[in-house]
Amino acid sequence: MKQFRLSIILLLTILAACKVQHNPSPKSRVELPAEYEGLVTDSLGNSSQVFWEDFFQDEYLKQLITLALRNNQDNQITLEKVKAARSTMLQAKSSLLPGFSLGAGASQRKFGEYTMDGVGNNDTNFSEFVPEDKQIPDPYPDFFLNAQFGWEIDVWGKLRNRKKAGVARYLASQEMSRHVRTWLIAEVATAYYQLLALDQELHTLQEYIDLQELALELIIELKESGRANQLAIDQFEALSLNTKAKFQAKTRELKSLEFNLARLVGTLDFGSERTDLDSAIVIQKELLTGLPVELIKNRPDLREAELQLQASNADVNAAKAAFYPTINLRGIAGFNAFDFSKLFLAPASTMYQLGGGLTAPLFNRRAIQTMYQIAKADQRVALLEYEKKTLNAYLEVLDLINAMNTYDQQLKTKQYEVAVLERGISNANTLFSVGYANYLEVINAQTRTLESAIELADLKAARLQTNVQLYRALGGGWDLD
Repeated sequence: MKQFRLSIILLLTILAACKVQHNPSPKSRVELPAEYEGLVTDSLGNSSQVFWEDFFQDEYLKQLITLALRNNQDNQITLEKVKAARSTMLQAKSSLLPGFSLGAGASQRKFGEYTMDGVGNNDTNFSEFVPEDKQIPDPYPDFFLNAQFGWEIDVWGKLRNRKKAGVARYLASQEMSRHVRTWLIAEVATAYYQLLALDQELHTLQEYIDLQELALELIIELKESGRANQLAIDQFEALSLNTKAKFQAKTRELKSLEFNLARLVGTLDFGSERTDLDSAIVIQKELLTGLPVELIKNRPDLREAELQLQASNADVNAAKAAFYPTINLRGIAGFNAFDFSKLFLAPASTMYQLGGGLTAPLFNRRAIQTMYQIAKADQRVALLEYEKKTLNAYLEVLDLINAMNTYDQQLKTKQYEVAVLERGISNANTLFSVGYANYLEVINAQTRTLESAIELADLKAARLQTNVQLYRALGGGWDLD
């Protein structure tokens, strides 16, 4: 027994000296600039470090987001995937430890008289050296209770690398969950601001419907006094009907958007209260972009890609270690007897076995080589995914910054345009009433002003939505979660 133990220790010592050289993780070729192009950034200010409850100031919107995070099915599915990844990680961790199991059983067997066991047992019973209580009964009962263990010695780091891969994928699943929640918050806010725009557009359309009906009544009176003709009446009536049709279309669009918001929230039971578009612009926080390099730290999808790359590197090391011999220790200890009354009480019923084994791949090296090549390919894919997401994230932020700047300029211009056109309506009505302008000029003034007012509402909503999308693109505040 002592020689056996020394042999095992010597074998482990020799094999431990043959450590597998781990492949270093490949480096990304994508390097982000120090600052965003055309923008002076503040290294101390970054709105992605602001939690969403502090970033959004509209209480109605915050209630919708809270409901969505609680009920949205996509978010719930992602959380279940996180639980599954955690179980996989725990399994990978447990593979480093010895496996223990308990066994108990009973059986009875009748050996044939013309068999080696039957003849041997019968002959043994006639031996003068076998006491009566140890004679083998026929049929032969067998009772046992034992504990077994098996342990794979992780000399080459295969199991440790599987553990690293499991931990990295679990952490990546958590980042994926944050990414889904960031997407969900942005989608809810985007839909909400579009609803505010439609509210304002419907309000504007209703105002113009009322205005056009008054104009229609006026032109009818003018015809009765001989100062207008039927063509003018038809033109004013057609304009009123056109505006009513737009109102009906916008009402349909509003209802469809409310249904879409219900899908995002994950329930039909949510309030329809909301603020107005202009108030939303006033209370919405402005963004500080921070530095490009902070994207990798703040964006959940980039952190997920980075962790997936770490997991793939661990997979490569584990696949490489599969080329080397596997060393296992195994043992069993317990009680075994053919007489149940002596199973626990008689010291002679105790039994044990201790051993070890070395298994080296010979004829299945092609299969192991295939798994290694697959792991290497997956590693390259993970690196390319990381590079693609990093580059796309930087360009997405640049695009949104450019959109924010141009929306601010465009809003000022459009607001001034609407003010000028509204003044034009007043002037056209005055001139028409004294005969210095025809009805077509009045109609054109109303039509263009209505179009510009609707465009202004859409621009305000787009400005708010872009602010939300930029907040999401910078990270969404989940580094504080």
